[in-house]
Amino acid sequence: MEELIKYKTEFPKKWTFLWSPEEAEQIPNEHKDQIHFLNEEGTEFVKKYLNCSKMLGPNNDPKWNPFYKNYFKYIKSIPIGGDSNKVIKKWLYELEIPFKKYVIVDLDRSGHAILMTWKMVIKYWEGLFFVDDIAVFDQSLNWCLYFFHEDYLYFGKDNTFDKEAEYEKTLWINELRNKKTTSKQRK
Repeated sequence: MEELIKYKTEFPKKWTFLWSPEEAEQIPNEHKDQIHFLNEEGTEFVKKYLNCSKMLGPNNDPKWNPFYKNYFKYIKSIPIGGDSNKVIKKWLYELEIPFKKYVIVDLDRSGHAILMTWKMVIKYWEGLFFVDDIAVFDQSLNWCLYFFHEDYLYFGKDNTFDKEAEYEKTLWINELRNKKTTSKQRK
C-alpha cells in the first residue's frame, strides 16, 4: 500500500462515488482521511496489477461470476434490490475484512483508482456499486469484491494458486513489459 499512497491526488472536480464535487466536499474530514484518489500513473499501476493477477475473466461455470475458473475456493453473491441498504451493509460487514484495512478500488466513474479503508467501502457502498462494473481487492489478491452492473455483488476468497510462484511470474512479466517499453522508446 505504501507503493500506492505516493500516487494520491486531490479529490476530483467531477462526479465520483461520493456523487457531485460539492457533495464530496461535504463529507467529514475523518472520511476524507481514509479515501485517497490516485493520479493517472497510480490508476495505470492498479489496472496493470489487477490485469496481471488474472483474477477477473471468463469462466464456463453454469452460474456466471466474474472470476477466472478455479481462481478462488469460495464464491458467494448477493443481489442488490431497492430496499437492500441494511442487508448489503450487513453482508459486507460479515465478510470479516477489518474496518481499518486499506483496499484498492480499480476504477471509479471519475476515471481514478482509489485507495480507501474497508469502513469507507461499507459506508459509501451505494455510490461505489452504482452503474459500472468495479472490483475492490487488497494487495494479497486473496479476495475480491466485484460489483456487476446488473445489480449483483460477488465475493471470492482464498485463491487457489501458489502466491510465491505467481509473484515471480508477475515480476518476470513486468520486466518483459519494461524492456519492450524501453526498446520502443529508443527507436
